[in-house]
Amino acid sequence: MGLMSRLKEWSDLQQVRPIEELPDVTGGREGELLLKQLVGSCFQFKDAHLLTGRRIPSKGQGRRREIDLIVCTPKMIHLIEVKNWSGRLEVRQGAWRQTRRGGDVVDHGNLLETNRLKQDAVVEYLRERGIDLDDQIIRSHIAPKIIFTNPNLQLEDAIEARPDVISRRELDDYLGKQPSKKGRAETMFSSLIDCCLARESKPGESLGSSTFGRIPAVPYKQIVARLTEVGTWDQLQHYGGRAVTGDVVSLRLGGTIYRVGELREKAGLRPIPVRWTRGRSLGLFKAITGLGSLGSLKLGKTRFRLSTTDTVMFHAVGEQETTVHKLIDLQQIVLGS
Repeated sequence: MGLMSRLKEWSDLQQVRPIEELPDVTGGREGELLLKQLVGSCFQFKDAHLLTGRRIPSKGQGRRREIDLIVCTPKMIHLIEVKNWSGRLEVRQGAWRQTRRGGDVVDHGNLLETNRLKQDAVVEYLRERGIDLDDQIIRSHIAPKIIFTNPNLQLEDAIEARPDVISRRELDDYLGKQPSKKGRAETMFSSLIDCCLARESKPGESLGSSTFGRIPAVPYKQIVARLTEVGTWDQLQHYGGRAVTGDVVSLRLGGTIYRVGELREKAGLRPIPVRWTRGRSLGLFKAITGLGSLGSLKLGKTRFRLSTTDTVMFHAVGEQETTVHKLIDLQQIVLGS
């Protein structure tokens, strides 16, 4: 690469600005960012298991269903959708309507119907994996929930009173009871498990807890094992902090395209760091002298020299189409299982 080309790449690199999290996320930062950082993780506390970032396949629905958190206890399987909305939330004619602090109104549709579809997907998945329980029994032990982690969200009373809603105010009650020596993730997840366990003792929490009691020990272990092994999402972590969840389709390095299967084979379970010399002076020195690369990426034992035109093809969760992301904007690619 000639001097002018290297200077052009240095100039392109200097124009990249950090991409920070959206305002709705930063207001409830600890919940959302922990999920993004710990996607695919498992956590155990008080005989309960907490799983993050699972994608449940469903042949019947023709798609995979994203589940932010799954809390498995001997009585219930809690499927938890995490929302970090701010402003005010109310339900009108079945639609969950958010009025943001700036006055914008966003109609989120029927969140309860979406949760029922996730419940259906989990029942189908467990049945196909050989769980020896009747569908009705499995369904009765699955409790879909929505947790609102942003302290800047005001819930109307009817929403906060719902058994399938966990408010930030309720979660804070359990956060305050955790030992101070715990880390941020452990504190958050322990509090959520405590909240779910307390909910199970309340009448009306679910049909399962009152009618069928505890899940039989052997099927329960099988359920936890099957949900633990289910696939997790990929992530693009941007320079500046924003993380986007979805599926990596391919990586283009120079004239070579690496499909996701080959990437998984080369990288294994390790994240793929995308390293750039973003410092102005050191980058200019490299560009002028040609000593060292402005960008590099390591796949397994192979290190690649990056160009600012290299890209990754990515299908974000909830989007209809795949999109192209420049590697110059990223600091890490995380491949799910």
